[in-house]
Amino acid sequence: MRRGMKVWIGIVVALMTLSACTPAAEAESDIKVIGVLQLVEHPALDAALSGLSEYLLANGYDESNVRLDVRNAGGQPATADLIAKEFVSDGVDLIYAIATPAAQAAYNATMGTDIPVVFNAVTDAVAAGIVKSNEKPETNVTGVTDAAPLAIQLQLIRELLPDATKIGMLYNLGEVNGKIQVEQVQALAPALGFEVVVIGVTTNDEIAAGAGQLASEVDCIYNITDNLVVGATAIIVDKANTAGIPVFAAEDGQMSSGLLAVDGLSYAKLGAQAGPIVVDILFNGKLPAQIAVSGATDTQLTINTSVAKTLGITISEALLSRAALVE
Repeated sequence: MRRGMKVWIGIVVALMTLSACTPAAEAESDIKVIGVLQLVEHPALDAALSGLSEYLLANGYDESNVRLDVRNAGGQPATADLIAKEFVSDGVDLIYAIATPAAQAAYNATMGTDIPVVFNAVTDAVAAGIVKSNEKPETNVTGVTDAAPLAIQLQLIRELLPDATKIGMLYNLGEVNGKIQVEQVQALAPALGFEVVVIGVTTNDEIAAGAGQLASEVDCIYNITDNLVVGATAIIVDKANTAGIPVFAAEDGQMSSGLLAVDGLSYAKLGAQAGPIVVDILFNGKLPAQIAVSGATDTQLTINTSVAKTLGITISEALLSRAALVE
């Protein structure tokens, strides 16, 4: 973790030596502080932050009224817990928690306070124990789920790999959202003629071995929105492509790592989707308990034509006509 890393909307100068009764101090007190707790750095979670920042700026929320204090937990839930407690001690106006362990840390730290939490990149907030239901959170927490459109993903795999029978999946044994997605894929797969081969991992060091094992047993690998797995996409792709099989994913942030195709989420859009929620809470007096959890409203098909050519995979005209193509 890069301790003390802070990303600001605009340039904010803290005049710490001024008396609290000065006009400058009074103006500073009117600025809403959002404590951003991001579990780990990778393109998807980074985009969930940039999407929110860009929404705020585009809608008139800048250094004059909003300040973002961004801290990264380096992938460590224990560090996320410490950061969340620091935000509570600092008295931030709202915590924006990115990824399930970050949202759980923020929820636990804010118990007994009036600090609201808006999450993003959480697959199942109910299973994570931070809301009572998506329709009525009934807690100080609400936000945007990144529940992947799994049926759409599996249909894409079937279209691109008509003869495939086995899909490989890696997931983090220590993160609830991965387990949920694996179970959902296992439930959907038989209807499309797939068997799912699953390997659970607990550390980044286990990813390469797990991916290598899967690559020898399956026709493709599907990367879910599991933070440990997403962060190791390049390793997984290397093992899979060496074995001559493609890797699919739930979001497009890792296309440059060599994924074949994604018909899924845009985390930048999910970040922007959190914008109105944050504004309603900070400036319009709404409570998180009154705001339903929302999810992705559309998907984007992206196909890497170079990877398809290398692996000898034919892309139909129907898919080409609606896809964003990259090389």
